[in-house]
Parts: sequence; structure tokens; C-alpha cells
Amino acid sequence: MRDILGAWLSVLCVLHCSLPILLLSFGANFGLHEFLESIHDEWLHAVLITPIVLILGVSLPKAYMSHRNPVPAYLAALGVFTLTVGVLSGHLVETILTVVGSTLVISAHLINRKSLKSHVEAVMS
Repeated sequence: MRDILGAWLSVLCVLHCSLPILLLSFGANFGLHEFLESIHDEWLHAVLITPIVLILGVSLPKAYMSHRNPVPAYLAALGVFTLTVGVLSGHLVETILTVVGSTLVISAHLINRKSLKSHVEAVMS
């Protein structure tokens, strides 16, 4: 369950970073600029990245003790690093890096979940 929640939080991160660019491209004529700036405030980055890191910190070590697959941890570490660098960098680079970082974190959660399920099935049979 934690991996599903973590993956969905990372999807929200992707939407948070890519949606303003898409809406600004298509919605400039509709006066959406102020709205887009308000949803892209800096404090929202901390609000999104904090639970992502916390869920990774709880989910991955416990699962690793069962399935012993290091790939989710590697992907998660690279994803969090990329997210952090993205948040600290400029606008266009920020979007690219946060989308890549979020995708890596999503992949880490899904591989972790799959590895854990495979391990449980192997133990049960």
C-alpha cells in the first residue's frame, strides 16, 4: 500500500511540474497566468517532496529485508537526488529534472512492490 501511495504522490509531482507549462501554453488567452503562478509556489515543492521521501524511507528498507533487490533503492536515491536538484535549479531545467526524478521514484515503488509480491509468492509455494 505504501508503494502505491508513494507512486501516486510522485504522479502528483509530475502533474505539478508539467501542468503549468501545458496550461500556460494553451491557456494564456484565458488569464490563467496568475493561477499557474500560485500553484507553482516554492513552498509547494517542500509539501510534495517531504511525504515522497518519508514514504520511500519507510517502504524501501522494510521491503528490501524481504526481497533483497537493491534496484528500487538505487532508483529511489537517484530519483530523490534528481528531484532535489530540479527544485533547486531554474524553471525549464526544474521541470525536466523533476519529471525525470518523479518517474524514477514511481519506477522504484513499482519495482519494489513487484519484488515484494514475487518474494511472498515464492515463500508461499
